[in-house]
Amino acid sequence: MIIRFLLIFVILLAPLSTLQAAEAVSVGVVLPLSGKFGAFGNKALQGVELALEKYNSIEAGKKRPVRLLIKDSKGMPKMAEKAVSELNTEGVDVIIGPILATTADAAAKKAQEFKTPIITMTQKEGITGIGGWVFRNGMTNAAQIKGLVDYASRQGVKKAAILYPDNLFGRELTIVFTAEMVKLGGEVVASKDYKEGQTDFGLEIKALVGPEFLEKMKVYTEEREKEFKEAGKSKAKPTPPTSEIEPVEEMERPMPDFDAVFIPDYADRVGLIVPQLAFYDVRDVKLLGISGWNSPKLINMAGDFLSDDVMIVDGFFSGSPRPQVIDFVGAYRKTFGEEPGIVEALAYDTMGIVLSLIPKGGDSRGGIKNTILKIKDYQGVSGNITFSGNDAERSFYYLTVNRGVIEEVADH
Repeated sequence: MIIRFLLIFVILLAPLSTLQAAEAVSVGVVLPLSGKFGAFGNKALQGVELALEKYNSIEAGKKRPVRLLIKDSKGMPKMAEKAVSELNTEGVDVIIGPILATTADAAAKKAQEFKTPIITMTQKEGITGIGGWVFRNGMTNAAQIKGLVDYASRQGVKKAAILYPDNLFGRELTIVFTAEMVKLGGEVVASKDYKEGQTDFGLEIKALVGPEFLEKMKVYTEEREKEFKEAGKSKAKPTPPTSEIEPVEEMERPMPDFDAVFIPDYADRVGLIVPQLAFYDVRDVKLLGISGWNSPKLINMAGDFLSDDVMIVDGFFSGSPRPQVIDFVGAYRKTFGEEPGIVEALAYDTMGIVLSLIPKGGDSRGGIKNTILKIKDYQGVSGNITFSGNDAERSFYYLTVNRGVIEEVADH
C-alpha cells in the first residue's frame, strides 16, 4: 500500500515544468477495491500501476505525463456507474475496467452515454455490443475453447469425448467445444456429465467409453494374465521375477473410440478424475484442459498420471520463456513480493495498450477510440493482441506436463 500511495502521489504532483511541456493524459480506473471481490480488484490495480511505473521509467521528461484517477466500484453496478460519471466530470480521456461481469455492463453503458472510451477486462459476452466506445481486453470462455480446439486439431485430435460438470459453466463450454470441433472437421463422439462435489467418477467414465470397450479390455487383460502365466512356466528354473518376464503380445491393446478427453473444470476436480481415467484403462489419449488446469494442485493430485499428452490453454503463464513475460514477472515479484496471475497480466497489458497510444496521437477521447481500433499484434504478456473491431483477439499459451512440471510448448 505504501508503494501504491507513493506512485499515485508522484503522478498527481508531477513537476510543473513537465505539465507545462505537455498536458497530462488522464486515465480512469474502475475496479472492485473493497468488498467481496476486493482481492481481484487490487491485483488488477497492481498490474495497472506496474505498467505505469515502467512507462515513467523510460525516457523520463520526454513523454507526456499520465494522471491516474482510481475509483472503487465495490463490486456493485450502481457504484460502477457512479464511478464512470465522476470520471467523466473529472475529464478523463479513457477508462480501464471493470473486470466483473456484474459491473461491466453498467459502467460500459454509462461510458457509451458520455462518449468516453472504456476498455473492460470482463469475460461477459456481448459487452462490446453496447456501443462503439466500449472495448474489451479479456479472455472469454468462448475464445479460450476456440484456441484449445484449434491447437488440438493441429496436433491430430479428430474424435473427442467430454466429461463435464453439470452446471452452467460446464454446459456452456461443452456446447462451444462441440461446435468448434465440428467446425474444424472433428467430432464429439461421447459426452457425460457429473454432479458438482462428486468424487467417484466410475459410472461416468464407464458410460463414456461404452460397454464394448470395457468388454474388449476385460478380454485383453485376461489374455495378458494368461501370457504371463505361460511365460513363467516355460522359463528355465529358477523362475525369474514376474516383472522381468516380457511375454509377446498376441492381441492389440483396445482403445476407446476417441483420441482425446476434454474436461472443462478446475484443477481440484480434474486431479480426482485423471487417476480414475487411468484406473479404467483410458490411456494413451490426449487430455484437454482449460486455464483452470494450470495450477500446482493438478500436479500434486495427479502428477503420476500426467504426461505430454496433456494440452492446456491459458491466457498467461508466469513460467514462460518469452522475454516480455520474464521482465513482467521479475518486476512484479520485486515490487509486490508475489507471483502475478492472469488478472494482473490482463490489467498490465490493458494499461500498456493505453500508454502505447499516447505517442501515436491518441490525445483525446475520439483520438484514443480510433487508435485502439488500429492496434495490431501488440506484444503483451497475456498474448499477442489485435483489436478486431472493439474486441481484442489474442494468441494463447499452450501448456503440457513434463516430468511433473507444467511447461509451455511451442505452438506450431
